[in-house]
Amino acid sequence: MEARVTGYSQVERLRLRIEQANVRHGQEIRADLPGIRVVAMAGGWFTRRSRRKGEILFCNMGPVRVREVTTPGDGLPLPGKVVVEGLVVPDEGAYDVLDALVQSNGDLRLVVDQATRVVPAAGRNQVRTEAESDRSRAV
Repeated sequence: MEARVTGYSQVERLRLRIEQANVRHGQEIRADLPGIRVVAMAGGWFTRRSRRKGEILFCNMGPVRVREVTTPGDGLPLPGKVVVEGLVVPDEGAYDVLDALVQSNGDLRLVVDQATRVVPAAGRNQVRTEAESDRSRAV
């Protein structure tokens, strides 16, 4: 299911978590974002929920853990618009997005690329370590 940002995503919550991690405008970072929830897009009056398109909800996400700052910022306020690229999950649920690329110039952009891992959430407001994630997949 391809996950998308909508008007219900509570992007202000992601922005707050990014600010709490001391990320500034213009920075590009690699980071772990725990507890991002994805639900099937609601249907309309005459359509059912889509199992191919998901809606991202940031309301219950935990603290962002910055792994690396790849580009320094300029200290201006973070942008308000949020864009998510490449987040595809197998089903509804909460996910930890590990080693994601986060860009904060023009818009707040969360990019799931070849280095990023998306795993079922470890628990409320905590990030699963890489070793714990590997063990859970082996079981």
